Amino acid sequence: AVVSTQSTGVDGKINRKSNVGDYQVVNGMPLNITGRTGITGRGLLGKWGPNHAADPVVTRWKHDDKGEKVVNPKTKKPILQFVSIKRNDTGEWAIPGGMVEPGDSVSAT
Repeated sequence: AVVSTQSTGVDGKINRKSNVGDYQVVNGMPLNITGRTGITGRGLLGKWGPNHAADPVVTRWKHDDKGEKVVNPKTKKPILQFVSIKRNDTGEWAIPGGMVEPGDSVSAT
């Protein structure tokens, strides 16, 4: 079913405001702010208009058992580690996070 909207702001509980800027709604469907992409409809997105996501990036410097930073033997630079997850749906590695649904707190996502 096609869901149409005329809103480019808050539509009930749904925040349709884009972080990029204002967009046009033509015949009840939002137009991509950056122009035509060759993709019709929503593409892979879950909703019409902006699809808000929260993807935190958590990092730390790698330390040895003595608490000293570990450096790469070739570059002599410290090694930065980050948190990642293996997705259940695709098996690919990704940064943890997800879509922010209406009424959700970004920190709870």
